[in-house]
Amino acid sequence: MGTALLSFDGTTVGFNVGDAWSVAAAAASAMFILRLETATAKVSDSSALNAACLWTVAGATLVWSLVDGLVTKLSTPSIASSLLEYTAANIIQVGMSHPVAIVYLGGVTTALANYIQTRAQKNVTAERASLIYAMDPVYGAVFANLLLGETLGPLGIGGAGLITVAAATNAFLDLGSKEGKEEGRDSGRKEETVVDVDG
Repeated sequence: MGTALLSFDGTTVGFNVGDAWSVAAAAASAMFILRLETATAKVSDSSALNAACLWTVAGATLVWSLVDGLVTKLSTPSIASSLLEYTAANIIQVGMSHPVAIVYLGGVTTALANYIQTRAQKNVTAERASLIYAMDPVYGAVFANLLLGETLGPLGIGGAGLITVAAATNAFLDLGSKEGKEEGRDSGRKEETVVDVDG
């Protein structure tokens, strides 16, 4: 609810392709958080797990780039170079045009952020991690205001408030500690054992 109010606060009208991609990214992020909880329980080395994730992303991105290049070549017959040459030239051109942005996005917001998340989710449940990540739109709105001068309408401010209250409530009530979750599982196992012995 909070994210919906923050996204559609009356200052923007309609639903566009960017909104659809944002919803898809949120769904993919939620699945990553859930799968990461299972993976961190099985893999003790956070660095190795993070490296495996990043190599998977790199491979998938290469496939995406090749498919995009193929679509472009098919729709533009005048391109004479091969698919690999065309894709490599595009990657190099983007890298040369935006080196600082690529290093920052690849190194800080991807590799470092994923490594920190991988380390943290050894001690935090997927539920709590998802609530922390639910604050992303609020952080985005704050930085958009500070860096770009963008402002929120009343609905957007209300949505940001709802998200913040939900995250703070979870933190203060300790609804997502991994220890509490494991204690709950252990007590359930003990009860099952007692029932089996009595039976």
